[in-house]
Amino acid sequence: MQHVKEFTDAVSREIIKIIDSKDRSSDVALQFILEELDAARSGNEIIRDKIDSLYFKDNEYSGAMEHSWDDVDGPYGPQQFLLKIILRLAQKIGSTEAAYIRILVTESIARHYKLGRFHKSDYSISAKKPLALFEVQDKNSDEFHPHFSFLLKDENKPIRDVICRWASGFEDRDNKFNHEFQTTFNSSFWEIYLYQCFKDLKINVDFSKPSPDFSITTKENNSINIEAVTANHAVDSYPEWIRRDLKENNDFLNFSCVRLLNAIQSKHQKFSRSYSKLDHVKGKPFVIALAPFEQPLFFMQNNEAIIRVLYGQGIDKDSNYSEVFTPTAVKNGKIPLELGIFTNDKYKDISAVIFSTTATVGKAMTQAGLPIEIRCSRYHPQKGLIIELIDSSEHFETHLDGLQIHHNPYAEHKLPREAFDRYEVTHYFYDVNLNRIDNQQRSYTIISRNTFFTL
Repeated sequence: MQHVKEFTDAVSREIIKIIDSKDRSSDVALQFILEELDAARSGNEIIRDKIDSLYFKDNEYSGAMEHSWDDVDGPYGPQQFLLKIILRLAQKIGSTEAAYIRILVTESIARHYKLGRFHKSDYSISAKKPLALFEVQDKNSDEFHPHFSFLLKDENKPIRDVICRWASGFEDRDNKFNHEFQTTFNSSFWEIYLYQCFKDLKINVDFSKPSPDFSITTKENNSINIEAVTANHAVDSYPEWIRRDLKENNDFLNFSCVRLLNAIQSKHQKFSRSYSKLDHVKGKPFVIALAPFEQPLFFMQNNEAIIRVLYGQGIDKDSNYSEVFTPTAVKNGKIPLELGIFTNDKYKDISAVIFSTTATVGKAMTQAGLPIEIRCSRYHPQKGLIIELIDSSEHFETHLDGLQIHHNPYAEHKLPREAFDRYEVTHYFYDVNLNRIDNQQRSYTIISRNTFFTL
């Protein structure tokens, strides 16, 4: 395989030179990739699976070859250069092998220009009142959150730089954000993560509105209001930064459900009391963006707890992973709480729930270029769970990877799917007649990810 890599790298270098010589080189690079995927979609199962791994949706590349221009597909463009090489190669090694090398070249070009699966925004934007996240507000380090103290270490400057880039353009509206980031951390970090999501999705945030947390306008000109919240540990339970063994599965998920439900209910009540009366909220979708930080190893819940909370369904791992109804969770060992809040109209004010267990400091670490090992699980409809244990230099995930959007079928104001329609964003819909969850996760997108510093 080494000679294949050397050949692929050499061809890719020449194509990059051609692309960089063109005006609007970034547009040429994207169009080149889309045309290659359009041509490859008629290939064999291996080629089509490779296409899926690059994180482009069908409607992005289908028909792309019909919309080309000379800089891409002319006699001196990258498309014709690659085609000539592949035709010669096919005569020597066969069309099947040549087609595979062709898709490897496409992957290499996508990696170079940070497109598709390799997308990473590396620019910062200005704000009228920018955040100063790492300018210490309180000299008493006892007040620092453990995660903030971790980030202050000299060797973690690359992680700080990533988080500051996410936060660029974020306006500090109440003069409290920097202090809260340093002392309570999780809720502020979650808002910063979400803000970078909005930037990646070309969504505009109106910071002139003091509440809810985000009043946004999508590129399709849809107005949406989003309130961010975290599920935190209970007063009498261990916080997530304390190292503890994982609880027994049912206890672990039950506790997660109780804390997630509590967070949603608190924001639903806030909407009813105040947000619903605001002019910019009336008649618009209202979304709760929820991140779990409720217990040690919280990220191990993946989507299991939120599915129980929203749809009252779960998986019985002790019975061959069969699907079961989970109508309640038990608070404090004795108080039953009703789950499945999206299976009736009691929460019709909530259009959707945004959720992620991968929006952690680990997400920033994967973008920081530090020498770490990453254990990652990815979804695949035929192969099942794909487990990777690789060096950070070989790992790629987008900022949006791992993001879940749960749509409420009873919502008075539906969340437009196109607002968050990216390959790596998983949408969940619920069929009220069949009591069935439609999980629309796509191949190779992330389910979970852990990071480990190498020695």
